[in-house]
Amino acid sequence: MANRVTNVRLPCLIIAIFGMLILLHNAPSLSCEYHNPTESKVKIYSRILSEERTLSVALPDEYEATQNEYPVLYVLDAEGEKLFPGCVSTVVDLYNKGRIPQMIVIGIWNTNRNRDMIPEDVSHRPGSGGSMEFLSFIKHELMPYIVHNYRTTDFSILYGMSNSALFTLYALLEKPETFNAYIASSPMIGHCPDFIQTKVEAFIKNVRLDDRILYMVYGSEDSRRVTAYVPESQEYLETKAPPGFISKLEILVGEGHVPNSSLERGLKYIFSKK
Repeated sequence: MANRVTNVRLPCLIIAIFGMLILLHNAPSLSCEYHNPTESKVKIYSRILSEERTLSVALPDEYEATQNEYPVLYVLDAEGEKLFPGCVSTVVDLYNKGRIPQMIVIGIWNTNRNRDMIPEDVSHRPGSGGSMEFLSFIKHELMPYIVHNYRTTDFSILYGMSNSALFTLYALLEKPETFNAYIASSPMIGHCPDFIQTKVEAFIKNVRLDDRILYMVYGSEDSRRVTAYVPESQEYLETKAPPGFISKLEILVGEGHVPNSSLERGLKYIFSKK
């Protein structure tokens, strides 16, 4: 009889241990609070890109004490020492002023910036042309991971700067359903202007985009790869875009590449339209 009881309990114990391991594996990483811009870091493996990717994660102060759900801001180029904390501080400041809701902020670190951010293979940027795979990673691996591990609403924003702003624009044109809103600061369309124009022309044939929002900004003293191409793309989008899509371009006089107020202005615009 004793042996029979042991034999029954052993498989149950194994199943219980296996279940606990699964829960531990899927448990969310430790959060950082908004008043402390030193973010937590999470590493996930991408089968699409065949590499490990690092994320920075900042959660609202109240996250652990409530069951609230939050919109998500995804920030590209997040490995910079000051960039991600600066983005978190901007979100905090706008929330404290009542301009935007509290948000989860996710920073995506680079591994091969030319490959991921420039959608076409161009000779002056070796290794470029991998944006489709990077977008697939974000849509099919990264975002499901965030939704699974954190309490999120169904509203998300992508923010990029310079080359990553080019990717932000590409992501909108290629898979507009991925994010609800897009902020592109100094998008370097001049890397591949014909490629982007082709994408714009295909984009405007969408029947409806369910209230997608694009905000672009650059300085009047910006790179020619920005100033010579962005206004034409914006005009095309404004005059021919399908219903449900709104966009705005701001040119800041006297400022240069990637103006400091880009994220603040973009978030204000997006939530003024919601």
